[in-house]
Parts: sequence; structure tokens; C-alpha cells
Amino acid sequence: MALIIEEINRAHRVGTRYRMDGERTTIGRCYDNAVMVEDPHADPVHAEVVRDEDGCYVLRDLDSLNGMRLIRNFRDKSVKPTNIREHLIESGDEIQIGKSRLRFIDTEMSVPPAIPLHSAETVFDRLATTPVAVALCVLVAALSLWMAYLGSTSEFKWTGAVEVLTDAVLGLLIYAAAWAFIGKVVKHESHFLAHLSIAASAALLYAAWQWFGTLLNFNFSLHQVMPLLNILVLAILIPVMLWCAAYLALNIAPHWRLVASILLPWCFLGFAAAVEIGKMDEFSGAPEVSKELKSKDFLWRKPVPQKEFLASTPALFDIPIEKSKNKRGKSSSKTASDNNLETQGE
Repeated sequence: MALIIEEINRAHRVGTRYRMDGERTTIGRCYDNAVMVEDPHADPVHAEVVRDEDGCYVLRDLDSLNGMRLIRNFRDKSVKPTNIREHLIESGDEIQIGKSRLRFIDTEMSVPPAIPLHSAETVFDRLATTPVAVALCVLVAALSLWMAYLGSTSEFKWTGAVEVLTDAVLGLLIYAAAWAFIGKVVKHESHFLAHLSIAASAALLYAAWQWFGTLLNFNFSLHQVMPLLNILVLAILIPVMLWCAAYLALNIAPHWRLVASILLPWCFLGFAAAVEIGKMDEFSGAPEVSKELKSKDFLWRKPVPQKEFLASTPALFDIPIEKSKNKRGKSSSKTASDNNLETQGE
């Protein structure tokens, strides 16, 4: 049995591993040590590890300035932090020397089985390239500019184009940079290009849906339910984005990653959906107006001829009035349009 000495950070990630096969090993800053730590608070020769006659390993402090501290044992939760001068090492002990942390593990300790790579790894590798990320960002900028141009009723100036391009690209860069920073801190892996490509892909999909949604509204007058449909699309895209970001940047269990990526956006989107549902029954005096021009080729259903449409308008707008008795005792029933005609005749 040999002893493995791991240098770890405060997030318990391993920086360097050393293997002790002999009878004695020293720990410190100088280059003669088998275990070298870059820590100004550690002595040149801070401590030693020796194997006794029983084959156990003992850690001894060599009159160091800042001493040693037992932090914990990840296998034995009953171990409490304490200052030590000499300590019989148990597998799983974590020791602080200066500001450095060392973990001691014997080679007979079992390790968990390998975790299979997720199928999304291949997709992330393809997205995390400069040409793909740049191409997707250019597509987002171009599509945003085109939709802003189509939705503008006034002269489209170059200053407005610059503002649209800046907002589109800057938003993607900030999103990718934020998750890359989180990943660098937590997993020591930024994956900036992958985050940027994922965000750009989601933006393209949502822009494509908005364009398709205008066609649906143009053909079927769905202006009342379009906000709910937009929320439904976001309820699909945002959880996928969060799952990818959490997979690349966070060290959490797969089931917790799935639950968090679904529940967090659904809570906010559910509230927005409830607000939109509450507005559906409200009367609006302003008609629904679209500022985008549509070609007749985009009309999927057969248009109604003008004469046929005008002939059907009385049935659409006439409001029946309750029956009332006239002076001769006869009952009469009139519509709002009949009353208007009589008023005009008078």
C-alpha cells in the first residue's frame, strides 16, 4: 500500500498529486521536498510523513512557524478541525499547511466507476469553435436588423441599425461571458465559445418563431393568444439553454441540473402567462395593428370576396334589442342598425 498526497483548493479540486512509496517524505517550499507547495506561509521544510513499523503513516510538524491544522476527513464526518503537531494519518484526512490544503488517501481506497460522457458533448465540441460562434452571431445580428427594418414605419437610419446590432451582439457576449466566468471559478473551464454559440442558436430559433408567429397572426388573427404562444416557446428554449449552461459551468448532479433548469424559468414564465390570461377578457379600444407588410403569397387560406364580406357584416355587428309593446299593444323587435336607419330617415 502506498500513500497519495493531493494538493487541493478550497473547492476540493485536486491541483497536484504525489505518490509516497518510501519510508519518509518531506513537505515544504524548498525544492528538496518530495511534496512541494507554493505557499509563502509554509516553511522550506514544513512537515514530514513517515511510515512506522505497523505500516501506518504518521504526519509530524518540523517546528514550523504557522503549524498544521486538521480540517476534516471526508470519509469520517465525526472528525473536527483542530491544531496538530503529530497525527496518525487516516485515509481521507485533509490537512492545512500555511494556507495550502493537502489530502491524504491510501491507494487501496476504491473509486467510483467512470461516468459515461453525455451525448451533448459532441454537440458542444462542434459549437465551441471560432468559425461556428462567429457565424451564428453574424446571423443573429443580420436577422435582428432585418426584422427591425420590416417593423419600422419611418425611415430606417443607420444609427438605428447600429443600435440594433449592438444590442443583439452585446447581449450574447454578456450572457456567454457571465457563464464562462462562473465555469472558470467552479470547474476551471470557461467554454466561452460554447456558451456564445448556444445563446446565438437559441436567439435564432426564437427569431424564427417570431417571424412564423406573424404569419400565423396574419392568417388566423391570433393576436389574443400570441403572447401565450411566445411564452410557451420561451418555456422550451430557456430550460434548454440553462441545462447546457449548468452542464458546462456547474458541478451539480444530473437530476438537480434538470430540475433547476426547468423549474426556475417556469416559475417566472408561469406568472407572466397568468397575467396574459387575465388580460384576455379585457376590452381594448385600440385595434390590433401590424406594421409589417405581408405578400399575398403568405396568405394560406382563400380570401373572402368583398361583396360576400359586406353581405355578412349585419350578422356580425347588429345587436338585438329586447321586445317592447307599441301604443297599439303589438310587440316589436328591432336591431341597432334598424334604429339607426329610422333615425337617419327622420
